[in-house]
Amino acid sequence: MLNRLLIVVLILMLPGCTHQQNDTPEAATRSFYQQYLQAFANFDPADASHSPLADDSPLLRKFVSSGTRFRIAEIHQIYEQEILEADYFTYCQDYAPEWIEQLKVGKAVMQPGGAVLPVYIGIGETKPLQLMVWLRQEDKSWKIYRVRDVTHNYEQHIFDDAAINAARASSR
Repeated sequence: MLNRLLIVVLILMLPGCTHQQNDTPEAATRSFYQQYLQAFANFDPADASHSPLADDSPLLRKFVSSGTRFRIAEIHQIYEQEILEADYFTYCQDYAPEWIEQLKVGKAVMQPGGAVLPVYIGIGETKPLQLMVWLRQEDKSWKIYRVRDVTHNYEQHIFDDAAINAARASSR
């Protein structure tokens, strides 16, 4: 009887003992940027649809909120749009593999509805580029929904409906 009770208790406790790799905002952000920066550095325009950078890639589905992915895909469909002037997650036009080791992810500050944390990405021999990254939980995982370039005090306004409608109108 005691053995059966012990087995039942262990079975009930087992799910609580499992540890997801990306269960903190910091871990999710670090994992995303390590993979994303490598993909960005190795990007091949000839194979863009199969790239981890593609709008609906498994990497983005895992780490980026559905609303953010939807907006970026929507903007990419607008001919000669000027909303995304650089890559949304890096605020860079290109990236080099040797800069990846300079990645630093700061401590998250919890806020209502999510978390915000600083990310520092290497951009060559100069000081790193500081980004501010906002995450929220979606499907029980931390996912990125907003990125801002702190170094240049700039944000690409992917959620600006007026800018998106204006870009659509000018592309016709």
